[in-house]
Amino acid sequence: MDTMVTKWIPVPYFQISREGTILNSSNTSHSYFPETSNIWTIIHEEHRDKAIFMLSHNANPYPITHHLMLKVRNNLFGNFKCTIQWKDGVGHLVCTEAKSMKDSTITSSSVQKSLIDTQKRLKESEKHLENVAKVVNIRKH
Repeated sequence: MDTMVTKWIPVPYFQISREGTILNSSNTSHSYFPETSNIWTIIHEEHRDKAIFMLSHNANPYPITHHLMLKVRNNLFGNFKCTIQWKDGVGHLVCTEAKSMKDSTITSSSVQKSLIDTQKRLKESEKHLENVAKVVNIRKH
């Protein structure tokens, strides 16, 4: 597809390689997602298996659709309905925002686990900062 035409597609659209490298994208994708050269940087880790499935079926000429949690511009994650179709080794990926919570595949247990993991990392960071503060205070005296 012509690069100039690709830029004007009115939905988040990516042309990607089998490895996930972004070859081309629509201007609309830049308003949703952070600037990146690889699709893997915006896919939530809990949805990577679905993405692997989508990218590994590059010989399949039929569209494959999955709901994926993708990182949006404010570094939060949004629920997107992603459809990919492969042609000549290039994946044509369209991701449209899914508004309905019933479409979401993230469970409350996965959210809770994520919050617990974040809390653990914050406690570790706090301990590290306290140790650094002690070292700085020792050096001042």
